[in-house]
Amino acid sequence: MHKQRLEQMVTMLRGLPPEGEVKFNLEVWNCGTSACAVGHACVSPVFIKQGLKWDGIMRDPVFGGACGWRAVERFFDVIPDDAERLFADWRYTTGGKTTPNQVADRIAEFIGAQ
Repeated sequence: MHKQRLEQMVTMLRGLPPEGEVKFNLEVWNCGTSACAVGHACVSPVFIKQGLKWDGIMRDPVFGGACGWRAVERFFDVIPDDAERLFADWRYTTGGKTTPNQVADRIAEFIGAQ
């Protein structure tokens, strides 16, 4: 687990404006008007500097030669199940209605349990 990156994700999520230019939507990586937690990270200078990128053609996060969920797993150094538990809409009872703070809370809980 890359604790520092996960902590930075918590900080970024808690700092998202309620009605920002790109709305929060856990169901999509990033379509330009909505983005999930990872989609927001892909356009954040903090994460871009660490190598996480957004591939506008594939419409996926990219890191270390991997794309999609594999990129998320590598970037945060988590196993597939943990990546999905933290960032996938289907792993939240609120689905696409999940808020940035709910995702941040789950990440913080995950960090504390490790």
